Amino acid sequence: MKKGVLKLAIIVIGLNLIFVYIGMEFLPQSESRPPKVIKVEAGISQDDLISVGEEIVFGKGQCMVCHVVKPEAGMRAPAMSSIGAEMEREAKERGIPVEDHVFEALVNPSKYIVKGFEDMMSPVQTPPTSLTDGEIIAVAAYLQSKGGKVTVSYPGSVPVLKAQIAKAGGK
Repeated sequence: MKKGVLKLAIIVIGLNLIFVYIGMEFLPQSESRPPKVIKVEAGISQDDLISVGEEIVFGKGQCMVCHVVKPEAGMRAPAMSSIGAEMEREAKERGIPVEDHVFEALVNPSKYIVKGFEDMMSPVQTPPTSLTDGEIIAVAAYLQSKGGKVTVSYPGSVPVLKAQIAKAGGK
């Protein structure tokens, strides 16, 4: 009887070692880290601001979870390819500066919902995204670059952004 239990124990331990080896050597290991804060400093060029905005949109901002690059059937949120031109048109229709409209869309997205889409975007300055003022301005520059004229700058646009955040209730 002892011999049978010993054989079973060896088989069980052997199989466990094989599974540990497979798990460690052949299965991808992921490490979860908090997103890094991207520093946007005074004097940043518009091209660099747009580049930083693109990095945030495709990374930390998690924008591409709902937004798509090009229009397609069943989109959850507006496509990014021409969003700058669409925001210019919408701002003109509303009679407000484009910069105000872009920041409002980011910090108080429930205020103006694009026709055909649901109110499901959270403000970018609050969790889960929690973008800094510089990061929000960089995202706005990236969005405007998609078919529109880039009018935002850092730190020049900070007062406009702060005003929109205050309008949104300081969320």
